[in-house]
Amino acid sequence: RIGGISSKVLTETLRRLQFNGLVDRQADNDHPSRVEYQLTALGRTLLAPIDAVGAWAFEHGDEVMAAQEAACAPDPPSPRPTC
Repeated sequence: RIGGISSKVLTETLRRLQFNGLVDRQADNDHPSRVEYQLTALGRTLLAPIDAVGAWAFEHGDEVMAAQEAACAPDPPSPRPTC
C-alpha cells in the first residue's frame, strides 16, 4: 500500500511507467486480482539519479521549506513616512 494516492492514480502511473519501459507487470495466474510490478533494467538506471535527488532534498530541504514559507507569507505593511 502507498498512502496518499488513489488506486486510479497509482494504476495510471504504473501503466505509464510500463509504457515507457521502466517497469514490468506480472499477473499472478493463481490469484487474478494480484499483480506485481518490478523495475526493468532501464528502470534500474534511474536509481542512482533518484538517490542523488533524494540526497539533495535531504541536504537542502530546510532551505526549500523556508523559501515556500516566505513565498506564502503575507506582504509586510508599507513603512509609514516619518516627519
